[in-house]
Amino acid sequence: FMKIQHKGKQASKKSLVRGSSSAKDVLNVKKNMVGRDDQRKRLLEDLTRRSSGELKVIPILGMGGIGKTTLAKEVYNDVSIRSHFDVRAWATVSSHHNVKEILLSLLRSRMGDTFYMEDEAELADMLQKSLKSRRYLIVMDDMWSSKAWDDVRQCFPSENNESRVLLTTRDTDVACYAGTENFSLQMSFMDPYESWNLFKSAAFANEELPSEYEIIGKQIVDKCQGLPLTIVVVAGLLSKSERTIEDWENVAQDVMS
Repeated sequence: FMKIQHKGKQASKKSLVRGSSSAKDVLNVKKNMVGRDDQRKRLLEDLTRRSSGELKVIPILGMGGIGKTTLAKEVYNDVSIRSHFDVRAWATVSSHHNVKEILLSLLRSRMGDTFYMEDEAELADMLQKSLKSRRYLIVMDDMWSSKAWDDVRQCFPSENNESRVLLTTRDTDVACYAGTENFSLQMSFMDPYESWNLFKSAAFANEELPSEYEIIGKQIVDKCQGLPLTIVVVAGLLSKSERTIEDWENVAQDVMS
């Protein structure tokens, strides 16, 4: 099971969006993650509803593999979000954050690779000017520390135009420090029903699941403990196999050992 969790984490790193709204998820999950519709709708409302106007910071909080990045990507690429915001930009922060790389990622989301600057202050100034007087959505994915937020927050103008910053984090202190009060979204484990639907969707796409696979499939899903990324990785491995009962039994033994 630890090996499968490790594969899930590795796949998560590869699937991060790096500035391009058309980046493809290597896990090849269907567009709307099964079982997350309510959270997605709430997040879309928080991002687009009329409020007092000043910049709002919305944390998506939860443990690794819970689906924070997938949810953020879904709303980032949603049609209503594309039309609501003048500017969208995405940066992956990570545990050892690099301010210059964050700034470059955000600028490349806006302008492509059309500039070459070494100076961090120049990059910060360029980013701030590119956002000024625009309604923008910034995604800061995988934020591990309050310092990472402090290092870039001055680049995001607050001009009473309902702009938003969406950040994903597994750290409660970061969410409380950076987030606007009452705007945090806590992600929980999937329940057995949601887990099973996600597994079927990832393993069999639109095909019917043969009944003889259901008992063994549910045993596998139960051992994934409600973690979406683990479910998708395991289902992905099975979808590429010969789809024999023996293959499924082997995977079941792996996750139960």
